[in-house]
Amino acid sequence: MNPLSLVICTCLGVLAMAAALLPIAWLASRILPGRRTAIAFITLTVLVALTACALVKGSRPPVVTHVTVSLANLPPDASGFTLVQLSDLHLGRLTRLDRLHAIVGQVNATAADLVVITGDLADADAGRDGEFCEGLKPISARHGVVAVPGNHDYAAGIERFLRLARCSNITVLRNERLSIGGAIQVAGLDEAAGRSFAEGGPNLDKALAGCDPGRPVVLLWHMPYGFDRAARKHVDLQLSGHTHGGQIPPMDLLVWLTTPYSSGFYEKGGSRLYVSDGTGTWGPPMRLFSRNEIVRFTLVRPHAARPDLGGLHQHDR
Repeated sequence: MNPLSLVICTCLGVLAMAAALLPIAWLASRILPGRRTAIAFITLTVLVALTACALVKGSRPPVVTHVTVSLANLPPDASGFTLVQLSDLHLGRLTRLDRLHAIVGQVNATAADLVVITGDLADADAGRDGEFCEGLKPISARHGVVAVPGNHDYAAGIERFLRLARCSNITVLRNERLSIGGAIQVAGLDEAAGRSFAEGGPNLDKALAGCDPGRPVVLLWHMPYGFDRAARKHVDLQLSGHTHGGQIPPMDLLVWLTTPYSSGFYEKGGSRLYVSDGTGTWGPPMRLFSRNEIVRFTLVRPHAARPDLGGLHQHDR
């Protein structure tokens, strides 16, 4: 971890939360002009308390979120298939190797059939890719690890991201699909930033071409904004990240205003979407109204699940 980068990013996080508090303080001072000194003191106290809470929460290990999803066309012998989602690890200057090792340990403890990474695996080049590869290689799943690129993977260098994935035994899908153990089909989309590269960018039709309509499709798409398109294509389950659940104010408000799919579980027709809050953080290592998470999905046939399990999730801490 780079201490200077940590200090700079933390200061930026404090400034962001201060920007969220200032309009409230200004309004209070207009209503109570005689209490401006008290209002300034209260505002500063609240900012310090929120900063402490956000730093503590951002440093905590990810929670494991359990989601059971009922899929009508899941083969009977595949009921109970487990899929673990990581997202937005942002491996870079602020990454602690002990934290990465702990996350991999949490993943392996889930005994997943498949692990997927829904983008932003990499961040700014910290010259530590060898360490990151050694940290990621021990991820264990029956059918391996599959990933799609995110916008930060392109910002960090798509070739670097592909090398990092290759040396970590991670299969990258860019507008491609895989059949996994005869149970599910996993389609992965390229990131919109790839449009600046030859033949880059998301192509949903290409990714879904040749899909067997008799087996469920799990779509990996870093950003959740295309869920309406995926639903029209009858994708069974889309897994996304990118939003981080907002991380800290006022970003959480901006995320809520700019997308109807900001965090958690959504349904549209027969399609489902899960938007992860992210396994790591970007920028300030801080969280307030969201949490670092690893998501473990159990795929079942309708008769194997109670009606209320379609979107039920709980947190193991």
